[in-house]
Amino acid sequence: MRRRTERRAWRDQNRTVESITTASDRIRKHENFVQVDLGDCSLPEVLALCTEFAGLCVTTRMRCALLKGGDEDMRRCHAVRDLLKILMLVVPPDFRLALVPGTPRTAAVYRKSEAELRAAGLDVRCFESEIPAAQWFGS
Repeated sequence: MRRRTERRAWRDQNRTVESITTASDRIRKHENFVQVDLGDCSLPEVLALCTEFAGLCVTTRMRCALLKGGDEDMRRCHAVRDLLKILMLVVPPDFRLALVPGTPRTAAVYRKSEAELRAAGLDVRCFESEIPAAQWFGS
């Protein structure tokens, strides 16, 4: 029985490592947060990255995540927003999410998403760049 538990733990750990590496450097695990870079992604790539990101947030003990947008069009922005609403159903209550829009045009959608997600109880904030977002995780 103990061996089975050890094998299961090993498989779970390796699945997490796979999740980190299969997104071709778009999902990075930092010391205290996970970062997703959506720059130059097609709609199918955005959906795949967000799905993988949600899985990683659920399977690891990370309590913070940074989502860095790119130059996505409104369809991709809305897809990210909808997937974030789903993400909020599976993350722990103390989870923090930082949104960093890639362009001024997408910033409006990200800010609206921030307001909607905060109203639903998720600790989320929009930032102009990655540095203040990462500092927020440490506060």
